[in-house]
Amino acid sequence: MRKQKPSFLNEKTLLNRLLKNYALILVSLILIGMVSIGMNTYWQSMGRGKITAQEAVDTISRSINDKNLQGKTMMNGLTENQDKINNLNRYMDTSISDYLNYSYDQQLETGNYLFLPGQVKNFYTMYDNIESIIIVLNSYNDYYLSSAENKSGKKIEGTPRLNNKFYLAYPITNPVTLEVLGSFYIEFSQKDIIDSLTHLTTFDGLSAYVFSNTGYQLLTYTEQNNVLDQQLIQQKMKETSALPIQKLAENNILEHLKTTSGFDILVTISKKKVLTQVLFDLRILMLGGLVLILLLLYLLYRTFTKYSQQVDIIMGSMALVSEGDLNTRINEQETQFELKELSRGINTMLDNIEQYIADIYKLEIKQQDAHMRALQSQISPHFLYNTLEYIRMYALSEGSEELADVVYAFSTLLRNNTDQAKTTTLEKELSFCEKYVYLYQMRYPDRVAYHFEIDEALKGLVLPKFSIQPLIENYFVHGIDFSRNDNAISVKAHLIDGQVKILIRDNGKGISPQKLALIESKLKTQQIELHDSIGLQNVNERLRAYFGPTFLMTITQNESKGIAIELSFDESISQN
Repeated sequence: MRKQKPSFLNEKTLLNRLLKNYALILVSLILIGMVSIGMNTYWQSMGRGKITAQEAVDTISRSINDKNLQGKTMMNGLTENQDKINNLNRYMDTSISDYLNYSYDQQLETGNYLFLPGQVKNFYTMYDNIESIIIVLNSYNDYYLSSAENKSGKKIEGTPRLNNKFYLAYPITNPVTLEVLGSFYIEFSQKDIIDSLTHLTTFDGLSAYVFSNTGYQLLTYTEQNNVLDQQLIQQKMKETSALPIQKLAENNILEHLKTTSGFDILVTISKKKVLTQVLFDLRILMLGGLVLILLLLYLLYRTFTKYSQQVDIIMGSMALVSEGDLNTRINEQETQFELKELSRGINTMLDNIEQYIADIYKLEIKQQDAHMRALQSQISPHFLYNTLEYIRMYALSEGSEELADVVYAFSTLLRNNTDQAKTTTLEKELSFCEKYVYLYQMRYPDRVAYHFEIDEALKGLVLPKFSIQPLIENYFVHGIDFSRNDNAISVKAHLIDGQVKILIRDNGKGISPQKLALIESKLKTQQIELHDSIGLQNVNERLRAYFGPTFLMTITQNESKGIAIELSFDESISQN
């Protein structure tokens, strides 16, 4: 049977006339829009340039104020009292070993530990925009230099070089006599300012300059083709120590700000660049409008001439489905508009039907597999227990008591793992953990030590099974170093002021502060996101669900090595 063409493609119909009128309206609106946008772009570009220059000045000013505040905070942290001034003098005047002894002595006397390399190193942690720190004391020939590569810093003989770097300088004064003792310099990264200026505007001709109150050029942000303005500024600053504002304003949109702290901020945008950008945008606008008109006319023609073909594609696919071919899908790339939505809906429906069939099939397979495993579990545990007990008794008869103990410990672990009980007592849980550690001690003799301690009142405490074992297992998987002979782990359970506290400590490799902070933040939430800390996550979620909101898991680093994990909850909750 031959298909007929839709009538609106063969003759002058109302739909055909409406489509032509619709195309004429679209073309007229596009032309009017292009003219309006072009005129509006021309009149507003200069205004946008002015606003952009002001925003650039404000951005630089805020950044400098922030850096200035950071610098003052850091300087005060090193020089705010006489003890800290003495500490600086002692660092510059003695060797590092003598200075270290001095710092320890001062800590014993005053309770404050002032160690200059450590204090400066903390600044890099607090602020990520520091490049280097320089301390110059007038009484010494050496100066102190710390950089991002050597955060602890060192003393260097001579005078520091500050050329072509964003340094902010602060006088170091005696807090009592107000005598100027030296200078404190901080080199800040220019990246945040440059990134802000780069993303601030679409104009290519933006330039920015920052000068200190002494005329020192702290920042230059400009394009290579704007060398003339840069040379003019440098020349006038050398001659008169003043910026050529009027000369620059002839060819640039200009904004200038002198901050209260004495910084000169100058931002210029080339008027020539603005004009070039406007002309380029108008040219692109006209070309884009012409292409849009032609594209719309083409799409209108193609859309309605292919409408019937797209319907045939959908109907043909549905016919195949009705014949039982559920793998058939409509090619959405061959449909448009509402037909595309219809095709997507049909495909989604077919995907769901196929998924439902697969889910039902997989469920039946899982049920059969679960039934088989249940039958096997009735036989395998008893067979393994009897076999292990025979091996243990045989070892005893042969006089190998150590082997018998190992077999007994392993048999106990196996029996505990296959036991279907969901809870246990704290005494049994720690006994299970002790046997687990004992097996490692037998495997690595003279390398592992352990100690378990529990209050008498907590031996009968009921808690979920495997509440502590995963934490000990984490130590043997991630923290222990089998090349050492002093590996140790301890578990202590005490009742303190009505709270149960269980402390697991080791002297292993430990974890980084960043990862520790991440784990602590995740443990405080209800979301399961600790992909690389499954044992901690499992214990935390199970005990939180069992003991309620009073339960808390905390993880800290030990003084030397390793970590400490503390589980705490109210005694009243544990008795329920």
